[in-house]
Amino acid sequence: MATVDLKGLGKTYQGGVRAVEGVDLTIADGEFIVLVGPSGCGKSTILRMIAGLEAVSEGEVRIGGTAVNRLEPGERDIAMVFQNYALYPHMSVRANMSYGLKNQKTPKDEIARRIAEAARILQLGDYLDRKPRQLSGGQRQRVAMGRAIVRDPKAFLFDEPLSNLDAKLRAELRAEIKALHRRLRSTFIYVTHDQVEAMSLADRIVLMNRGRIEQIGTPMELYDRPASRFVAEFIGTPPMNLLPAESPAARALAQGARLPQGAAWLGVRPEALTLARAGLRGQVGLIEALGADMLVHLVAEGHDAPLILRLHGTARLAEGQEITVAPEEGTLRAFDGAGQALHPTAEPVAAGG
Repeated sequence: MATVDLKGLGKTYQGGVRAVEGVDLTIADGEFIVLVGPSGCGKSTILRMIAGLEAVSEGEVRIGGTAVNRLEPGERDIAMVFQNYALYPHMSVRANMSYGLKNQKTPKDEIARRIAEAARILQLGDYLDRKPRQLSGGQRQRVAMGRAIVRDPKAFLFDEPLSNLDAKLRAELRAEIKALHRRLRSTFIYVTHDQVEAMSLADRIVLMNRGRIEQIGTPMELYDRPASRFVAEFIGTPPMNLLPAESPAARALAQGARLPQGAAWLGVRPEALTLARAGLRGQVGLIEALGADMLVHLVAEGHDAPLILRLHGTARLAEGQEITVAPEEGTLRAFDGAGQALHPTAEPVAAGG
């Protein structure tokens, strides 16, 4: 286990293309950090620079207090789990897991002990003599994680490891990766484009945007207090509803509350909107029944795009019905013209009776 420090980290490709710029980040010993963001935001480039698979253009990477910019990947004492498993197809599961240890001249009894322990943790005991082609996608990814575990590295790096799996397997493996981190208490650095993975796995999320860090915080900090419109729209499914602050719809939602000076946009999460006697009136345009809850598309007076509400699945609504909604107290968020978050509303906003 080790801390990982990134100081002024940058990456410039041929032609002057800036992939990563001015990234400062300290990852604590044993912390689970998730780098998340849209395609091309620089998250995978950062991971590859930590691993030594990409040269650093400027700045420094330190692992366990040691600068590693000039060290080869194999000298950094890290283990990486890839999206495509990267298993040797002609080798058994046992041979795949032991390959790196044999190259390090690890004693045979120690190799056997580590493989047995990893197989126990990942429930691979019955598959050690099988070839990768005889395994499911989820089992192959467990083998890839097992190969990383047996190395006992200072840090684990995960590069979109669940992208090739179906939704059910992704959910299962997410839970297993979370449990694995709790058991190992090691430093995990995980890259994904999926904000659901980020929210469910991370101790802290690093949300990237165009090569820079947009916001760092716990999952609920990014969800409840987004630092910008970009964060508000990226984190959360469905994303935060955003309305022009001077629109009739925004004024109806605010119900007289004073907005911060310079507010250009008003935001509210779908689950923070409730049925009320006073507030914003609109017509139910579409209902998405999801079982435990439902998503209601509200065509609101004074707002072009539908607002999304998340209500309990037993709510009795019909398409075309006229309803009034209001935000729960303290749930409105304001952003300036540049998309940066402003202080909360000066007065509390109460849902009408």
